[in-house]
Amino acid sequence: MRLFRFQSLGARLACSTVLVVATVMVALILMVERHQRGAIIEETERRGEVLARNLAAMSYGPLLLYNYTALEQSAARIGAEADVVYAVVLDADGKVAAHSRNAARVGELLPGDVDRAAAAARAPLRQDTVETREGAIYDFAVPVFVNDEKWGTVRVGLSKARMQAEIQRIRWELGALTLVTTLVAAGAAAAVARRITRPVQQLAEGAAAIARGQLNQRIEPGTADEIGRLAVTFNHMAAQLVRERAALEDANAELRRGLEELADVKGYTDNILASLTNGIVTVDLEGRVVTLNPAAELMTGFFSGEVAGRYCTEVFAQTPELAELLMETLASHAPMPGVTLALQRRNGRRLPVEVGVSPLRGREGKELGVIGVFRDLTRVRQLEDRLRRSDHLAAVGELAAGLAHEIKNPLTSLLTFSRHLSRKFEDADFRQKFQSVVPRELERINGIVEGLLALARPARLAFKPVRVPALLERAIELYSARIEAQHVDVRREYGRDLPTIWADHEALYQAMLNLVTNALDAMPSGGRLVLRAGWSTAGDALVSGHGSAGRRVAVEIEDTGVGIAPGVVDRIFNPFFTTKDGGTGLGLSLTHRIVEDHGGAIDVRSTPGAGTTFRIVLPLMPEAPPDVARARLE
Repeated sequence: MRLFRFQSLGARLACSTVLVVATVMVALILMVERHQRGAIIEETERRGEVLARNLAAMSYGPLLLYNYTALEQSAARIGAEADVVYAVVLDADGKVAAHSRNAARVGELLPGDVDRAAAAARAPLRQDTVETREGAIYDFAVPVFVNDEKWGTVRVGLSKARMQAEIQRIRWELGALTLVTTLVAAGAAAAVARRITRPVQQLAEGAAAIARGQLNQRIEPGTADEIGRLAVTFNHMAAQLVRERAALEDANAELRRGLEELADVKGYTDNILASLTNGIVTVDLEGRVVTLNPAAELMTGFFSGEVAGRYCTEVFAQTPELAELLMETLASHAPMPGVTLALQRRNGRRLPVEVGVSPLRGREGKELGVIGVFRDLTRVRQLEDRLRRSDHLAAVGELAAGLAHEIKNPLTSLLTFSRHLSRKFEDADFRQKFQSVVPRELERINGIVEGLLALARPARLAFKPVRVPALLERAIELYSARIEAQHVDVRREYGRDLPTIWADHEALYQAMLNLVTNALDAMPSGGRLVLRAGWSTAGDALVSGHGSAGRRVAVEIEDTGVGIAPGVVDRIFNPFFTTKDGGTGLGLSLTHRIVEDHGGAIDVRSTPGAGTTFRIVLPLMPEAPPDVARARLE
């Protein structure tokens, strides 16, 4: 009887169901356990690698500067992370520069095989080892390179204890799940088998037809019990499958259209990126390079496929400034304006570029990484050099033309006298004119040459304490008669707390005298001459780029004369450029040279018909030692 019952359809169905469920569950549990175990191990290894690379990035600067305090802080920060057994920074000799767990080991060579292998690593290295107290650990070592020279190594020890405990917990949970599922399946199979033995064949045939795609199959319910209701449900399922298949076909068609549109958008975007002349690099939240557009590939020498997924600090190791900009923007989430730097290409050639970095966000402001845009400045630099050469040639040409013009008239007079010298030497009037004109013209040529030499020859300046107001008063005193004759109103605005400055008294006096002379020449019918001396204000644009920082004295000489035309202002400091009849144009050139020799700067503001203001800014003490005469080598 027992044998008969065991061979019945219900018994065999129940046993088969339990066996199948048990087999499937075991296989599934094994797969899940293997996948979970691999995922946990991979996550642990990845975390160790990220910690080691972060420590390497933080240790890059301190290793270069031998900043052991910063190295200790970085090691302690990483060592405080969960499951981190130790964080160690080794110098170029393999000695401990920082140790998160044992600061007393600084300066030692660690003796173990794992320690020696980590110190000798030329690439990121992961090793398995065992600590006495912590048990099994992963040892991650990352070398730090500076210009292809190994500058040190960072090591992070990560405990496996939590990883192993997590794996063991998952195994217990999966085992319990397998047992419970098998028991539940056995009970359910036994219950169902008792009810579906007779109509099961009909259901099997209908299910087989459905499986073959014949969704129009229907089963006539023979009873009102569970099997009957199962048949009704089966019929409903078949009808639902018909509707779902139609909906699925419509969805597939819509999906195909969406994919085609997405491919068109991607192609459109790729074409835009490919047509840009600026290089574009995108980096994800972990600092890994995602894409390079064709312009960036040409500039860097790298192909997008070979750098995708690599850390930007590794890809741009030869241009650390670019990697720092990308990582800093990634950390601060703030855009970086255009920064000029030299991008080292793969072949070693350096390329001047302007780089701008901004955060990269998706829908609803989700952080995706950063995007860097760099522009090739090679052509700009070439144009700037060409413009400087053109300006230089123009200045030389103007200087030559001015010199020729100034010397031509006296030379003409001298040539005329030399031609008549042999024929009219006995003429007393001729000799009198000769003795009057020739020395005067020769003196004029000599003055022009001396002025040029003063500009071209390095000056010898003797520095001593000088009061600026006294120099201005000396210049006014020299022209007191002319000031009175021209009805010029002189106003003085001197700061009370103005100190003495270190300067060459006579050279600076000559510069002030030239400016006062120009002011009086601009007011032949009278006007107002204002002399100012005071402190230079903070952030003075005239001071930018001239000498070292510090407090400075500002001098202004303002007149209400005829002014200077806008097209002439930029040329007034050029030698031989003048708007005066009979002038040489060397006075302002010499003034400009004297001010620069004192480490200062000079500028002019003028409005035609309203007047002109010359402004000089001088340091309290020049860069050369003030207690000795500063002599420039001739």
